[in-house]
Amino acid sequence: MYIENEHKIRSSMDEQTKQAIKQTWNIDVDSAILSPLVDYIFKRIFTADDANSKAALIAFINSVLEHENDDKIVDLTIVNPQIPVDRGTEKKSIFDIRAKYNSGRQAVIEMQKDPMSDFKKRAQHIMSKIYASQEISGSDYDKLEKCYLICITNFNIIKETNDYFKDYRYRDRQGNDLTDHQTIVFFDLSKIDDTLSKNVDDMTNSEKWAIFLKYVSDDSKRNILNKILEREEGIRMATNILLQVSKDEEARAYYESELRFQLDQNSRFNHAKREGIAEGRAEGKKEAENKALKEKTSRDIKLIKKMLKRGDTIAEIADFLEMTVEEVEKLK
Repeated sequence: MYIENEHKIRSSMDEQTKQAIKQTWNIDVDSAILSPLVDYIFKRIFTADDANSKAALIAFINSVLEHENDDKIVDLTIVNPQIPVDRGTEKKSIFDIRAKYNSGRQAVIEMQKDPMSDFKKRAQHIMSKIYASQEISGSDYDKLEKCYLICITNFNIIKETNDYFKDYRYRDRQGNDLTDHQTIVFFDLSKIDDTLSKNVDDMTNSEKWAIFLKYVSDDSKRNILNKILEREEGIRMATNILLQVSKDEEARAYYESELRFQLDQNSRFNHAKREGIAEGRAEGKKEAENKALKEKTSRDIKLIKKMLKRGDTIAEIADFLEMTVEEVEKLK
């Protein structure tokens, strides 16, 4: 299977909106292939009621988590991505994809293309929810199964490293695991560009998946993607599903609607942020002015006391301080 150099599709969006989407997420809405970075498309690829969709998801999870031998997924089920409302916070937890292995383990996948400053904390919160959602009776904690969280981001989430892939567990300072039951993986697509220069045969499976997710809708990356498709059956299946979805007019309309909505949300957030900064500056200026006025008033009061002791009249004090008689009387 190969991705053909298909003609671009003229989106109904105006040029200004297209450029804003390109600048924000590097997504070309005129591309014949829809971008998997959009939640709706990502879910359509991996959660369709189709054997190829399931096989693609299994291949993706096995590659990213480097499952081998007994850990390798044989089968899985897409389960309800929503965890019931927390009675304490009244907050629901809804994930992009939540799968349960045949062994009982769980994997949740979150796609986050927009920068989120507190995303690492969000990831910890999600993991705690997943692990605690397992049904056990009494004190049968030995029945708890391993849980994995794969966070796919298109922004620099771990700033201390240039690695696109980082996994975390509970460990001591010497690097020894307390337990391997909870693993959080950050799969950072913003750091994958250097991989494009590698020979495809030298790439890891997770690198190939990262290139697929970020560049499959990019016409300029056709050659490298076709080489990857020659070698990876799971990515071929995912691409085949994506190509079918991309020809669906209803799916494309929903895709564009989601991009418009997210762009609008970003615009509103940035506007509110700018207003907040402006209000903060105005408030700070007002506080500074009030402070200066209080200090001046305090100095004026001290001076009025001294002048009154000296025997100066209210009129003379008012004239000296360039105030009205009434203002001096008030301070007096």
